[in-house]
Amino acid sequence: MTIRICICVFAVWSISGRAAAQTTLNPDVSVVGDIRVFSHDDEDRPLERNRVNFADPGLEMVIGGYLNPYARADVVIAWEEGNNAEIEEAYATFLRGLPLGVNLRVGQYLLEFGRLNPTHPHAYSFLHRPLPHEVYFGLEGLRDMAVRASLLLPTGGFHSEAMFGVLKGDLLMGEEADLGDTSAADVAPVDFGLFARVDASVATSEYGELAFGASGLTAIYDADEGLRAWLGGLDAKYKWKPSRNRSLQIESEILVSRRELITGADVTSLGAYGYGDYRFRQRFNLGAVGEYAEDVFDSDRHTWRVGGFLGFAPVEETSLVRLEGDWTKPNSGDGFWSLNLQLVFGLGPHQPHMF
Repeated sequence: MTIRICICVFAVWSISGRAAAQTTLNPDVSVVGDIRVFSHDDEDRPLERNRVNFADPGLEMVIGGYLNPYARADVVIAWEEGNNAEIEEAYATFLRGLPLGVNLRVGQYLLEFGRLNPTHPHAYSFLHRPLPHEVYFGLEGLRDMAVRASLLLPTGGFHSEAMFGVLKGDLLMGEEADLGDTSAADVAPVDFGLFARVDASVATSEYGELAFGASGLTAIYDADEGLRAWLGGLDAKYKWKPSRNRSLQIESEILVSRRELITGADVTSLGAYGYGDYRFRQRFNLGAVGEYAEDVFDSDRHTWRVGGFLGFAPVEETSLVRLEGDWTKPNSGDGFWSLNLQLVFGLGPHQPHMF
C-alpha cells in the first residue's frame, strides 16, 4: 500500500512539474487600446476643422516572455488608422551569460535614443509624440533593425550604462513627418548605421533621482549620392516621489540634426522639448509641455507647440482618460489650436501606464 501511495505521489509530482515547466514557457499576451476624440482649427485639414472628430481606434498587441533564464523575446503588433497590422517591434534580448556581463539585443525595436523614444506613446504623460521626435525620427519614432550591446560601467555611487549598436540604417526618415513641403519619397535605399548612448542616474535625496544621458547615431540616408546624416541628443530627467500617491517628474531633451545635401552644403537644425508632470491622489496627473523643432533640410523653417494635459485613471493602471489642449505655430502661416480627449485601456500585464 505504501509503495502504491509513493508511486502515485511521484506520478502527480512529475506531471505537475512538467506542467509548471511548460507554463513558464508561455508568453504574456496583452492588448492596449487607444480611442480618441479631437477638434482643431487647422486650415490645412479643412474637413476636420472646428468640429468634433472621432479618430480611428489604435490597437497594440504585446507578446513577450522568457525563452530561458538568460534571454527573452518581445513582439509588438500595432493596428493604427484602419485594419492594417504592422510589426512594430520584434526582438530578443540576452540578459546574462555573455562575457563581461554584456546585455545584447537583436531585432527591430524603438532605439534607446533619449529616454522617451523607447516608450510607447500610450505610456506618455501627454498625448502626442514630441514635435522634434516627429520631425527627426518620423511619426512612428526612431525604430530600426539593430544589433545592440550594452554594458554597466564601474562608476561606484551611481548607476551608469554604455550602449553601442549597428543598425540597418533606414531610420533617419523624419522628413516624412514634414513641417511643410519637404518630401522623402525619392530618396534611395540607405546603408548601415551606427548608434551609441551613455546614461547615468544618481539619487539626489531620499525621494529624488536625477538621470541624464547622451545619444548619437549616423547613417547614409541616400546611397546613390552617398549623403550622410548625423543625429545627437542630450537628455535629463528628475523624479521626486515622496509617496505612492504623489510624484513630480520633469524631463527635457535637446536634439541636433546635421544632413549633407546634394548641393554640397550641410544643414544643421535644432529641436527640443520639455515637460512637467505632477501626479496627485495617485489617480490624477496634471502638467504642461513645450516643444520646438527646425526642419531637417531648412533650419529657417521651424514650428513650436505648447500645451497642457490632465489625466485620470478610473481603475488603477488598467485604464486612463487624458485631456490635452495645445497651440501650434509654424514660423510661416497661422497658428492653430487643438483639443484631444483620449481613452486608453489595457488587457494583460502590459498596461497603458504604471502607478
